[in-house]
Amino acid sequence: MTDGEQQDALVKRAEDEREDIFRRYELGLDPSNVVDSWENPTFEIYHRTDKYGFLHDSRLPSTRDAQEMHRNKIEMERDKKWMKMLNQWPPPQDKLHKRVYKGIPDRVRMVAWNKLLDIQQSIENNAGVYLRMLELARKYSTETRQIDADVNRQFRDNLAFRERYSVKQCSLFNVLNAYSIYNSELGYCQGMACVAGVLLLYLHEEEAFWALNTLITDQKYGMHGLFIEGFPKLTRFIDHHDRIMSKIMRKLHKHFTKHNVDALLYAIKWFFVVFVERVPFSLSLRVWDIFMLDGDRVILSMAITILYLHKDELLRLKDMDAIIEYLQVRLHKNFGYSDDDAIQALERVMKKLKDLKLDVPPPAKSNEFPSRKLGDFMEADMEKKIGRRRNDYTDAEKQVITDVISRQEQNAIDVQSTVSYETSECATVTLTVPEDSHSIRSSLAGTSVASHGSSETMSLEDNNIHLRTANMLQNTPQREMLLGT
Repeated sequence: MTDGEQQDALVKRAEDEREDIFRRYELGLDPSNVVDSWENPTFEIYHRTDKYGFLHDSRLPSTRDAQEMHRNKIEMERDKKWMKMLNQWPPPQDKLHKRVYKGIPDRVRMVAWNKLLDIQQSIENNAGVYLRMLELARKYSTETRQIDADVNRQFRDNLAFRERYSVKQCSLFNVLNAYSIYNSELGYCQGMACVAGVLLLYLHEEEAFWALNTLITDQKYGMHGLFIEGFPKLTRFIDHHDRIMSKIMRKLHKHFTKHNVDALLYAIKWFFVVFVERVPFSLSLRVWDIFMLDGDRVILSMAITILYLHKDELLRLKDMDAIIEYLQVRLHKNFGYSDDDAIQALERVMKKLKDLKLDVPPPAKSNEFPSRKLGDFMEADMEKKIGRRRNDYTDAEKQVITDVISRQEQNAIDVQSTVSYETSECATVTLTVPEDSHSIRSSLAGTSVASHGSSETMSLEDNNIHLRTANMLQNTPQREMLLGT
């Protein structure tokens, strides 16, 4: 077989595989659509499903306590106010701000997100575009195999996505494939599955497509720069996050440096998917609401809020693994603060950062936004068509590794700021803490008062995070975990 014949055979195999995957999603829940038993988790609905459709390992309370009943009563009252406000859109900005920060009632979140992202206008301005992108994806998408794999593991603990080829699984598959054609410069990145999945919990398929496009391409949100090769926005945000830490959370910043905790290890999912699966889902929805209202500066402020609220416990943890496990796993299971208290703290942090002129990171560069015209079809090159994985690093990926190393070296020698966050206005917020509060491309003896007088600087010899992180980035499985390549 000649090289040309072999290449044609590989292209034909990729086309047949793509068509077979699309056909299975087209069949959906049809009995003729054969699904392996391992792909469908068992259904255990009764007493185990929360209001958002997520299943839990232990039984939920059979009765509502007085606190929950009070919350439900407040939400019902807010329902009425929101419905009135949505019917008189747009409302005064101060009124909208106040109500979003108090929380969008779950029953009106679908309508509210439509309004905040102006989804209906996008649909009207682009009539027929979504279906055309979906048709092109079925013929030409090179991302179908990876999207299929990611759909199969996205939100499988939620009833909407639990059954293989369910309506929402099919919608997620369609949205991601269509968008990989619509924004051909970006294609598909693993984190996009989570973002689109959250949108689909509240929006219809085409609405979710245009909402995803707004979050990715609108400069207010700019998620294109998070998902594009090289992750320029991730680098810019982590640099600014470190800058904030070094200025207003000096003691915790020094603690993280001492124990080799690079922000890249804990903040990737915070920034990529706006805290989903890193804090309780109800709280992440509140952050999403505010993110849609006020844009990407909310993400940086929420990251600082999480570290501020939990700084005492983090200072008690004495090794990298324990700190990362606390931030990535434990806070998702038990955040330790009510959603209202957390959002109140977020508001205070946002105000303080604004006062210090730290609320907005340095301006984005042009590579954080699409350079190609959206919706213009571009046929993939031969390597992508046959699905051949590359083993070498691109210049953009090499730059990510270099940035990690240089940032850690800079953190270790950074001049200490005279501003102490622990004694700032943010510390005046009164929070109720429960007694048990502490009980990247296609795929990271505590005290409440900082020591002001210390001029201690960590030795670079003790700071080997750059070696460990660089090794992770150069190890293929871990590279996929961190960078999604």
